[in-house]
Amino acid sequence: MSIEKITSKILAEAEDLKAQVLAEAKDKSDAVLAEAEAKAKQLIADSEARGLEEKAKVISRRKSVADIDSRKVILAKKQEIIAETFDKAVEAITAMEEVDYINLLVKLGTGSGIKAGQLIFNEKEKAAIGQKVADALNAAIDGGQFTVADETRNLRGGYMLKAGQTFINNTVEALVDENKSALTGEIVKMLFPA
Repeated sequence: MSIEKITSKILAEAEDLKAQVLAEAKDKSDAVLAEAEAKAKQLIADSEARGLEEKAKVISRRKSVADIDSRKVILAKKQEIIAETFDKAVEAITAMEEVDYINLLVKLGTGSGIKAGQLIFNEKEKAAIGQKVADALNAAIDGGQFTVADETRNLRGGYMLKAGQTFINNTVEALVDENKSALTGEIVKMLFPA
């Protein structure tokens, strides 16, 4: 065989080998690209899923915080309404008919177990009913010796009973406060039924 034929044969084999190597490289390249695209798609899908999960978590946390804040605001408003209710109870008691109001104040005094002392009112009640309460207490308690004190205090209603160094709080505010814990449950049921 001549050199030209040998060279031609070698070139033809080289061309075949080159075509084969290029085809294999292209197949490998296509496989690597396909794998990279699949991984990229999976990474994007995973990132989107994590993003959605994180978004859901953030929304859930913010909703929980908003729910807690909302409950706090509602609770504060309910407590404000309950406090106003007790304030109105004090107002209602001090606005009772005079006879009924005096009877209530006498009942508070007779419940103290003390037979003598000074009754300290606010200025308005001292002038309006102070002596009437003292007289009614003296009549209600055997051996009662109650007088209206010269001093006055900043009370919403009722009186402070001073017996020696002892003070007994027979104010309307104290009466309402004493019953506050027992009445709060009932007031809540009436004002805020479930």
